[in-house]
Amino acid sequence: MDSFLRRIRATTMTTASIRAAMMLAAIASFELMTQPALAQDYPSRPIRIISGSAAGGPTDLIARIIGERLSTYWKVPVLVENKPGGTGAVALDIAAKSAPDGYTLVVGFTSANVIYPLLNDKLPFNAQEDFTPIARATYGGTVLVVHPSVPVNNVKEFIAYVKSQPVPPNYGSWGNGSGGHLSGELMKTLTGIDMIHVPYRSTTALAVDMVGGHMLLGVLDASNTMAQVKAGKLRAIGITGPQRVRGMPDLPTMREQGVDFGIGIFTGILGPANMPPPIVEKLNAEIVRILNEPEVREKFLTLLGDYPAPTSAAEFDKLIKDEHTVWKRVISEGKIRL
Repeated sequence: MDSFLRRIRATTMTTASIRAAMMLAAIASFELMTQPALAQDYPSRPIRIISGSAAGGPTDLIARIIGERLSTYWKVPVLVENKPGGTGAVALDIAAKSAPDGYTLVVGFTSANVIYPLLNDKLPFNAQEDFTPIARATYGGTVLVVHPSVPVNNVKEFIAYVKSQPVPPNYGSWGNGSGGHLSGELMKTLTGIDMIHVPYRSTTALAVDMVGGHMLLGVLDASNTMAQVKAGKLRAIGITGPQRVRGMPDLPTMREQGVDFGIGIFTGILGPANMPPPIVEKLNAEIVRILNEPEVREKFLTLLGDYPAPTSAAEFDKLIKDEHTVWKRVISEGKIRL
């Protein structure tokens, strides 16, 4: 009798398992059939792009340029929301907690998506798992700048100046764990100088303080540097990235000036995790097309210092993973802490 009951239970379990498997297969098949339809209907209502910088900052400019074109081509409103703070963490947190339907996007960047999460394990999101990379927008370097009152014109003179100060001077960046912060810390490691980091809420706020002479040394993005340098209100010393910035072609890189510093920083469009692949593909194709338009390329050069550098979603995903490996090593070797 017991043997008979065991066989009945086994048969029942097997049947239940088969039914469950068939149900899962049916759901998966339904999702595969409906995803193209989702992409075809997308977008049917307003899209929002969240920027982690204040108005006029680099991610704000990128969001507005792309958003304006998307709105024109897709005939739906594209709204830009500025959520500065936390080195981009405020904006990323909102995006991470949004529905993965393509109607909430965020402008990510190296500081927010890679560096700051490596330095702060208490963020309310997982930078490596909670986002869907859609398309890279730019790739370049930060700019080492000084107030004109500082008597230096190149990296060699900058190093000598810092070493000659009776106490370590302050230098500003656009936040703890930002690309500017890590650039300054890496420079300290590579050259043996000592400086004290002062975090600002945004690149714009730092640029204002530097022009006013309240902060004499800093690491800025090209968009907040070019006009001030041309006006004589700031002096650019070197580019931290692997190549010169087209908007400042006469400014040599740090590597060209004898400091082995050639790590770039990116910006790009991301969405929440688990976005439907057809919607990602549709967004990527449109954003890449926009970034390759001659008018947009010139606008990026004028406002951001260089041409766009668009990629496929898969290439952008790989870049983020590669940058995570690079910056993790830099942070470990430099013993960098917040």
